[in-house]
Amino acid sequence: MAARPLRIPLDATDERILEELQADGRCAFREIARRVGVSEGTVRSRVRRLEAAGVLRILAFVDPSRLGGSVLALVFVRLAVEEHDRIVEAVSTWPEVTYASTLVGRADLYLQVICADNEALWALLRRLRALPGVRETETMHEMAVHKFAYRNVRAGSARPAR
Repeated sequence: MAARPLRIPLDATDERILEELQADGRCAFREIARRVGVSEGTVRSRVRRLEAAGVLRILAFVDPSRLGGSVLALVFVRLAVEEHDRIVEAVSTWPEVTYASTLVGRADLYLQVICADNEALWALLRRLRALPGVRETETMHEMAVHKFAYRNVRAGSARPAR
């Protein structure tokens, strides 16, 4: 499993730039600079530094429920500890797996999956259960998403949405 990158210190300007990008990832650097009170060049260099450090990735999220014909499920996996890294490597290559994280608690691994339909979900679960070291799975079919946000939750950085 890949090591996590070192944490980099963020100052108040970095925090404000991140807040602006979280509110609108397509906002022009010139507009962010105006709102934060710095130059456009400062915003550009800070964003590049944050991207290079792995702190910031700007991307588009597609809501599969709005596209129709898709099933979103949460899968909790109990596994043999000695097989953890191998299982994580395997499922991380599956296109249906959109999120994977290691847990502490009644499950060892959490997967978020998006499948075309229930048959495709069932096929994925059979494939998962066939992996050596998978002891048990629990699947929850997500019916509706009521809130979806990835936010910087550091103390003092929360601001209401505009």
